[in-house]
Amino acid sequence: MAELKATNPYDIKPPEPKVLPKNYTQGVDNLSSEDFLKIYMETLKYQDPFQPQDLSKMLEDMTRLNQIRYMNDMKNFMESLKGWFNQITLLSSLSLIGKEFVFSTDKIDTLKGGQYYLLSSEDIKGATIRIMDGNDVIKEYQVDINKGLNPIELRDLPKGQFSVQILKNGMPVDGLNLGVMGKIKSVSVSGGELLFELENGELVSPSRLIYAGGT
Repeated sequence: MAELKATNPYDIKPPEPKVLPKNYTQGVDNLSSEDFLKIYMETLKYQDPFQPQDLSKMLEDMTRLNQIRYMNDMKNFMESLKGWFNQITLLSSLSLIGKEFVFSTDKIDTLKGGQYYLLSSEDIKGATIRIMDGNDVIKEYQVDINKGLNPIELRDLPKGQFSVQILKNGMPVDGLNLGVMGKIKSVSVSGGELLFELENGELVSPSRLIYAGGT
């Protein structure tokens, strides 16, 4: 089998933008004075001398057409630029395949399994963690939460999906993120968006990545 080599992202060149001249005037940039004079003389030849034609309407139409052409050129350039960025991002993300990260989530799903964590920006002594099924408390325990990543105890939990509450002295604690560990299986671009496929088959956006490093 032939050896596959990843393209160096820095070897990919971005699309070249259209450089406009210094004397660019939007609306009549592709019409020379000679062309305009020919059109003007041809119009004078056939117009009624008692009802002279107003050329301002013609100039307005030309301006609109050139504005549309200009906007289409800009749209095509931006689409090309977006595609180039996607290529660079995709190639740069290949090094993440096979590595584990913590991704944000809004619930614990014991049907899918996995290790869940709380990411805290500070130490919280004597916190209470409640794992909830609606309004019912399924599990509750006390723990000291450290700054950084903290594993959640899932032992004896039934199969299902559960929310998490963190309390301190009976009051809800803000500023913590619930996350689940996932290993990246592949990366892809779909609909212009970069996506990670995890080993459990879930597709996640890179924006959900909240922690990288040792646990």
